[in-house]
Amino acid sequence: MTGARGGTVAGPGPRRVSGAVLAVLAAGLAAFMAWLVLGHRAMLPWRLQWYLPLHTVVETLAVVVITQVFSTGGHGTGRRIPARVALLSPAALAVALLEFGHLMSVPGMPGLIAPAVPGSGVVFSLAARLLGALTLLAAVLVPRERMVARSVHALAMLAALAAVGAGYWLVLAAPGLVPATHVAGVGPTAFKTACEYLLIAINGVAALLSLGRALRHGRRTDRYLALAAAVMALAGVAFVFSMARDDAVSMVGHLYEVIAYLFLYRAIHVAAVQAPYLRLKRSERSLAESESNFRSLMECAPDAILLAAPDGRIAMMNARAEELFGIGRDSAAGLALDVLLPGAGADGQGDVVECRRLRQDPFPAEVRRAATPAGQQIAIVRDLSERSRLERALLEQLTYDALTGLPNRRRILETLDEAIDAARQERRTLAVLVLDLDEFRKINSGYGWAGGDEVLRECVTRLAQMLESGDTLARQGGNEFIVVQKHSGQDAAGALGARLLGAMREPFVLGGQRVFLSASIGVALLPEAPCGAAGLLQMAQVAMGGARAAGPAHLRFHSADMEQAIRDRVDMEAMLRHALEHGQLALQYQPRIGLEEGRMKRMVGVEALVRWRHPVLGLVPPARFIPLAEETGMIEELDLWVLRTACARAAAWHAAGLPLGRVSVNLSARQFQHPGLAQRVRAALEDSGLHPAHLEIEITESTVMRDTEVAAGVLRSLKALGVALSIDDFGTGYSSLSYLKQFPIDVLKIDRSFVKDVVIDANDAAITRAIIALAHGLNLEAVAEGVETAEQMAFLQENGCDEIQGFYFSRPLWPEQLEAFMAREAPQPTT
Repeated sequence: MTGARGGTVAGPGPRRVSGAVLAVLAAGLAAFMAWLVLGHRAMLPWRLQWYLPLHTVVETLAVVVITQVFSTGGHGTGRRIPARVALLSPAALAVALLEFGHLMSVPGMPGLIAPAVPGSGVVFSLAARLLGALTLLAAVLVPRERMVARSVHALAMLAALAAVGAGYWLVLAAPGLVPATHVAGVGPTAFKTACEYLLIAINGVAALLSLGRALRHGRRTDRYLALAAAVMALAGVAFVFSMARDDAVSMVGHLYEVIAYLFLYRAIHVAAVQAPYLRLKRSERSLAESESNFRSLMECAPDAILLAAPDGRIAMMNARAEELFGIGRDSAAGLALDVLLPGAGADGQGDVVECRRLRQDPFPAEVRRAATPAGQQIAIVRDLSERSRLERALLEQLTYDALTGLPNRRRILETLDEAIDAARQERRTLAVLVLDLDEFRKINSGYGWAGGDEVLRECVTRLAQMLESGDTLARQGGNEFIVVQKHSGQDAAGALGARLLGAMREPFVLGGQRVFLSASIGVALLPEAPCGAAGLLQMAQVAMGGARAAGPAHLRFHSADMEQAIRDRVDMEAMLRHALEHGQLALQYQPRIGLEEGRMKRMVGVEALVRWRHPVLGLVPPARFIPLAEETGMIEELDLWVLRTACARAAAWHAAGLPLGRVSVNLSARQFQHPGLAQRVRAALEDSGLHPAHLEIEITESTVMRDTEVAAGVLRSLKALGVALSIDDFGTGYSSLSYLKQFPIDVLKIDRSFVKDVVIDANDAAITRAIIALAHGLNLEAVAEGVETAEQMAFLQENGCDEIQGFYFSRPLWPEQLEAFMAREAPQPTT
């Protein structure tokens, strides 16, 4: 049932009774009834002649109170009323009419309605209380929030009158249908007693349900309904234990009925009268609070708020509006709103306009305007001055480099687009130059980022001095700069590039020291074919990459060959990745032959060489894909594949009894620098079952000399596995002999560049003799690569070379070819 919460809203109205007082009152009524039931009725002063006048007074009071229940519930405010009220109000009228029938038909009354006999009066009483109990239970079961239309109240009224008609018909027209309720000289019948117990049960259930709701929600209506039902149940108890219809206990029951009706009236009054009144007071207070909150919100709002009357004259403004427009509220009152907000539409939703200040410059603002149903106008003005400043600063950050103040890549692309359009219209060309400082990392490493920034700023100064009017300089990022030469050609662009290269050759002074740098420049001329800014800049970038590949301080013009080379490289990279994933790689093995004085020995080992068998390109030379693998990082995966495959194949050959000797595997610099190299080699040996003594790891001289201390540690960890170690391409690097003696190596391999002309070039012959002598002096084996003639082999034999490797003895062999070769080399069993 809807209504005001008990004790939640203060204000004028009927005095409220607290829950504690009601609980004490209920407990007192229950205690008094228990006292009577337990046999103390004789203590009550009572005369039989009192019964009729007292009964008449009490029943009249009951009819009056229950009629007030009907009247109060039927005249509530609002188009919709609580469902409980719609049930209880019509039922109250029916109960009043039935109670009136009871009053007029008891013995001693005139009998105007029914014969004044005990049976008629009891039937009226039972009918009234049964209708009241059932209606009360139904009202308790209805959700308290349920509201219904007044038409429902009218229908309930018709139903209540029908119930009254049925009751009067039973008493007047068909008295025999109802069993006897009273036997003269005996008292109430079993039927009457059963009816009383039924009424006690119905009222008791209604009381418990209402009490539960009251405890959960704290509603006063639920409390009063619970008390009404409980007291009505106590009245039923009195009627059960009454010895005669006119004794004191029966009179107490009638008094309890009046009390129950009073509680029911209180519940109806709260639901139908007091609750709407309190809702109205709450609405008024809420409206006042809303108005106060609105004013507070206006004053606290960060935006200016102006309220205007329907005629457009300002009626109210907040403090922010006073500050923003530079005018006080009193001065602004009556001023036309359009004076301060020119150009803002009456229904503007975020229009940006120039607002006026009375004594200052105009300012940009976002204005939102709306009209109320009463015709008043509301304008909310947000100052955009700071946002405009931030947008300009952000745009500058997005389009200009913070360090140098030059346009950045984004801005130069916009400029270049404009320059291309102008060049097309004027039928001229233009050039884009991309300049990259060579080895700039050494500046940051040696002098810190501050030193690098100082160099970049100096670069800007020098480059700007080389440009002519109309040329644009920008910084792409890092140590790259872009120059747009708007009036250009190949000669002009080349001349400008030469001047820029010259400017970069001049020494930079950092910390009192002279530092020398150089630059690489790529140039792209606007082609005749359609080309946008990004495409032209990309062409210059490609040309710069070509210049860097040629070495420091070079300039290159863009050509189609450069683009094709890049596309070929990208395609080759994708195909190599595919080859690694789909097993297109294979190994060839080149035998290593031992030398003794005057003759060759048998094969003492092989070197594993990776090959790429492409289904379309055929056999791709290692020189074409090994450098690509190193640049892209795929070399690490390729090295692991070669190591595992070579170990597995070698283990199988040794298990078959073939005279393989050692298998040597080359490791790249990237693989050598991996912190888990020794673990990877151990895993390959363990997985394949190859004995460590049958594996030789080859590392190039330049790799071990990058960081000799780290290299020595890695070589020792590999040596601890039991594998052999060799330095490949020895003599081509810059090795220090003092470090060489610290490395735990077993073999020095003489590079093929020395062996090639060893017979005809005295210098190569001297270097080769020195390497062989050095190897033997360090108790190492000397192995010559690239031996292709008998003269080369003879020279190597004469000078004590231990092993040779090259086409003179055997080209690289596929596994099945090597197996046949080893089968011929294997010693034949004696018969």
